Amino acid sequence: MPLGGLILMAYNITVRQISGQDPLLSEGYDIAAKAEHAVRRDQIMRMLQTLLVERFRLAVHWETREVPVFALVAGRGGARLQRSDPSRGEVSNPRTPAGAGGTELRSGHLVFRDESMEDFAWALSRMNATGDRVVLDDTGLTGNYDFELTFEPPRREPAAETAGTAIRVEAPSIFEAVHEQLGLKLESRRGPVQFLVIDHVERPSAN
Repeated sequence: MPLGGLILMAYNITVRQISGQDPLLSEGYDIAAKAEHAVRRDQIMRMLQTLLVERFRLAVHWETREVPVFALVAGRGGARLQRSDPSRGEVSNPRTPAGAGGTELRSGHLVFRDESMEDFAWALSRMNATGDRVVLDDTGLTGNYDFELTFEPPRREPAAETAGTAIRVEAPSIFEAVHEQLGLKLESRRGPVQFLVIDHVERPSAN
């Protein structure tokens, strides 16, 4: 996993909340670690933060900035979501695209299992379809849910031979899909967002 991805996991942020362009952030690393007992998500994150400091000499600080965001809120008619089976237990792993990001059956069709609204807001923040804004959970919904989302992903510029021809849209935009399929809304606002600023990082020594 790229070092930048490890930092996102450790500090529970989206790619849009990291500030710093050190080339080391794109280098990939394999990390094998095992706790002596079962741990919560917040404990795993603190362990990973300690590893990054000790092995990569990572130094960071936080900055709060007032920026345009999308707030994920419940629609007027209420959310249309199915509660996850409580016998499966809540997910305690850090957020990763393979987990909280949902399973992509095909482009524009995602399946979410045991998903909290906080994790779903994180997943929406990663999508090109929501632009460059962070999505904040303001639904007030607790617990985990199972649901699917089908939307029209952003299209690339049309090829020269198709330029000027109509493009048939087969699915709603991400904003329409969230509202129509889940009973939620993405509201445009300005709000405080924490940014993690990379002050220093080093390539680690060999094992």
